[in-house]
Amino acid sequence: MGFDGSLHQTMTVWRNPFAFSTLIACCCIDLVVCGKTPVHVTRIAQQRASNSNAYTPITTEVAALRSPVSKSGLTDEQRLLRHLLQGYEKNVRPVRNASTPIVVRLGIALTHLFDLDERNQVFTTMVWLNQEWDDELLTWDPADYHGLTVLVVPCELLWLPDMILYNKIKRFCSSADDYTNGYMKSRALVRHNGTVFWPPPTKMRSTCKVNIQYFPFDTQECQMKFGSWVYNGLQVDVVVQTGNVDLKNYVKNGEWELQSVTVERHVTFYTSCCPEPFPDVTFRIVIRRRGLYYAYNTLFPCIMMSVLTLLVFVLPPDSGEKIALGITVLLAFSVIMLSVTEKLPETSDSIPLIGIYLTTVMTMASVSVIMTVVVINIDWRQPEKHPLSDWVKRVILGKLAHALRVDTNYNPGHLGPSSEKEEDNAGRVSVRLCHDAEIVNDDGLPVRKEWRQVAQVMDRCLFWIFCAATVLSTVILLVILPAIGDRNIGVPVEDTL
Repeated sequence: MGFDGSLHQTMTVWRNPFAFSTLIACCCIDLVVCGKTPVHVTRIAQQRASNSNAYTPITTEVAALRSPVSKSGLTDEQRLLRHLLQGYEKNVRPVRNASTPIVVRLGIALTHLFDLDERNQVFTTMVWLNQEWDDELLTWDPADYHGLTVLVVPCELLWLPDMILYNKIKRFCSSADDYTNGYMKSRALVRHNGTVFWPPPTKMRSTCKVNIQYFPFDTQECQMKFGSWVYNGLQVDVVVQTGNVDLKNYVKNGEWELQSVTVERHVTFYTSCCPEPFPDVTFRIVIRRRGLYYAYNTLFPCIMMSVLTLLVFVLPPDSGEKIALGITVLLAFSVIMLSVTEKLPETSDSIPLIGIYLTTVMTMASVSVIMTVVVINIDWRQPEKHPLSDWVKRVILGKLAHALRVDTNYNPGHLGPSSEKEEDNAGRVSVRLCHDAEIVNDDGLPVRKEWRQVAQVMDRCLFWIFCAATVLSTVILLVILPAIGDRNIGVPVEDTL
């Protein structure tokens, strides 16, 4: 009987078109959603088919099993968005009392140091500008919207604070360079208590006073000053969101090393126009240049050129290439100076160390060329017109040649009885004829050889003088002074990430 009764009821359902459609709909819903068996579905269909007066549309039960949707067909987020924006005016401050200030909590997440243009003094960074404030008109009860506590809203629909970067570099003169125009229109997060969080990612281009005194071992401090452009502190109060800058997503720069990032809040009074206070939040970013690139491409070539300057005094005076080598080195220094000057800003506040170093070695190269001309002139002097004086023989060919260990044919005995005291000192100097082909006689040839020996002694003396000057200038300008400039530099903050 049970089987026949069920069969009879099932056939009844099949004969009734309404019952059949009800059966199909219930099967789909119960099997997918509720996991009910076909027997349960059949019983539901029989009840609905037997009582046509108590008919309930199937769409009502289907909607009840789906995600929460209102009777009008809108989702909870759609209903909430309509509710919040009904009568909402984004062009005025969202406060019920006009005397209530809106507190904007401002912070940044530094992601990358893009560039520092020393010539134009422009500092470019990639940041997330985190702004958070309380909107009194954007509150709701989460219980009315199935526990919905956070709503993502396009920023164009909300009131946004007019935060601008005071030291901003504008790409175009006609552009309004604030964070509500010209940047990524990221969405804002609105919480049920009215807190709005808006973090637009952007590329900052700000002015930065560049101090090139210790270039290329310099440390720069750049500032980014944010504040409201129109609202005063009694209308929009800007405060620091957190005491530290977010560096979790920071990507290191190949040229600059991030030393520290600090944030401060200031209040400024512009007495010329407004008696109200104007608060701002200033971020100070300290960066230090990585000097390996400049040491490899600029400093090492300069040092090698300085060594070539010394070789000018090693060549013999009669070689004919001394002046050519000196001028070639001078031209090479000029090329390096031009390449360095193109990168530095056009300022007279300070002179970079590398500029001082290049000027020093160029000066020495110029002086070396001048002294080379003097030495060559001495080497080719004619004894008939310019006889060698006694003091030159005593000082240069005697004492100086002995101190520099230069072999000469100087013999103090040729100077007469008055030179007996100097004979003992000059006796330790080895005697060697510079030109064996020349024979010593009374026609002036020995004097010619003495002039050449004077030129050799001067070459040796200038070599050691320029060698000492080169080493001293290199150590002072490239080692000691940069170390003094870095004495207050601590551990870079990027090394602690």
